[in-house]
Order: sequence, then C-alpha cells, then structure tokens
Amino acid sequence: MIKLLQIEFFRAVMFHGSINRASHYLCVSQPVVSRVISKLENDIGLTLFERKASHLVPTKNAYVLNRYCDDIFETTNRLGSVIKSLQGEQVEHLKFCASPALCSSFMPKLIAKFDKNIRIHFESSMIRDMPSNIESGFYEFGLTIWPIPSEKVDCIPVADSGFIFLCHNSNPLRQLPRIRFEHLVDQEFIFTNRSMPVGEYIERRFNEIGVSCEKYLEVDRAEIVCSLINSGRGVSIINRHGFDQEQWKNITAIELEKPIHANVYLIVPKLRDLSSAAAAFIDFLKAECAKEKQGTTDPHS
Repeated sequence: MIKLLQIEFFRAVMFHGSINRASHYLCVSQPVVSRVISKLENDIGLTLFERKASHLVPTKNAYVLNRYCDDIFETTNRLGSVIKSLQGEQVEHLKFCASPALCSSFMPKLIAKFDKNIRIHFESSMIRDMPSNIESGFYEFGLTIWPIPSEKVDCIPVADSGFIFLCHNSNPLRQLPRIRFEHLVDQEFIFTNRSMPVGEYIERRFNEIGVSCEKYLEVDRAEIVCSLINSGRGVSIINRHGFDQEQWKNITAIELEKPIHANVYLIVPKLRDLSSAAAAFIDFLKAECAKEKQGTTDPHS
C-alpha cells in the first residue's frame, strides 16, 4: 500500500524536477529521497522516472499518478483545516453535494439564506458517484433531479420540479405561449446528455412526430446549455432548477404544452443518522421548496 510519505516525496520530485532540489524542499538528504522514490516504484511495480545525468524525467505513469496525488493532498489539507477548527471552537460542520443541474442557481440561493453559523462544504457531484460517497460518509447527503436506485442509500423526493424550453430572445419561438415538439423541427437542439431519461424522452418524442434530430449539440451541464443559448446558439429543454432568469438575460423560458414532470431527490445513507446540521438544512430545504411551490400556484402571489 502506498504511504502518504511516499506521495509527499513523489510530488516534491515532480514539482522540483530533481532529487537535489526536492531534498532541499523536504529538508532531508538526497539519498533519503532516492530511497523513498525507489521503494515507491518497487511497491507499485511502475517506473515513474527516467534517470538522466542531472535530473529526472517523469514517465507517463508519473503524470497520471501525480494528478491523483494532487487530489489526495487537497483532501488532506482540508482535513487539516477541519481539525484545527474543531480544536479551536465547536462549530457545526456540514458537507454535502448536489448534481450539476442544481448547482448553478438552486443550491447557491438556498445556501445563501441558510444559517451562517454552520460551516458548509458544498460540492458538485456526478450522480454515479453519489451512492458510494454518501454511504462512506464523504458526504452527509446529496441532492439530485434523478432518482438513484441503490442498496446503499435512500432516495426521497423532497420537492416538485420539471422541465422548460429555452431559446434566445431573438428566436421567433419566444412569442409562443407553449412549446410543442413540432415547433422544434428546424431548430438546432442542445442535449445535456442523450443517455439520461430526459434525453431519451426527447428523442422518443422527435421520433413520434417523424423528425430525425440531425441538427444538435451535446454538452454535459445545464450551465453550458444556458451559456450557448445566451450567446445566440441553439434551443434546449432543461430542468427548471438549472435555469436562472436573473443570470441569463438573453434567454426566454417557455412552458411545454405537454409537461415533463420531475422531482428534486434527497439522497441519504441507509445505515447512518444525519447530523443535527444536516437535518436542519434538509428541513430548511423542504420549507423553502414549499414556499416556492405556493408562490407558483397562488394566484394572489
């Protein structure tokens, strides 16, 4: 098993380019650095450096390993900060994640209004990574627009959601009160991910009306969709929680004639209780979503 000391020495050699400079940085002798690097190579069975006369040349293996080492040290540094804060004062901490569609507007607005006495560490996470990271405790919980079938976590709907049509303000479709798929025949469509449920649904609807979607772009995040449309290219259908009218001034959002309903899902571990900070945030989330729903359905709002 690789030791943290070996990773530290390896990163120093990668950064400084030689055993000599790395040893000065680490405050150890050159032979010590050489032994640690040689043992690392023996332990993992890979050559990390080609030995030249005055310096070391990293191999492809070294560059790949170094990328992961950076992630390890970033996590270690964050852990150090948490330990220091725990030693200094008893402040509640909360670490959680959300799928990318919820990260551009929905989650930042919630976090901005939440209790500022709770220290928050919030990250974007791909859906496929959530179950294992939540089960392991790396995140306390997660939020996503898609249900996650998994034996590791519970998936609980906490808010209504849905999908809306987006086009640039110069697009003639902006004049329509509702959008049908027939309206999109000559449009360049932007998919966020054709393999996701909504992507498959959109393709199926195109097929039902006999349209081959040949003019399209495919990107991986809702904010890229919005950026493209805001710049004047393409149209799309995305989750409404991934769009912020205040942020994207050049975009018109229109409801679909046949709505695509969805939910915001809370992903929590099956076998571990949530902290008081996590429970407080989830209660706050539910209350804010209830107010949002009342605001969109109350005719006097």
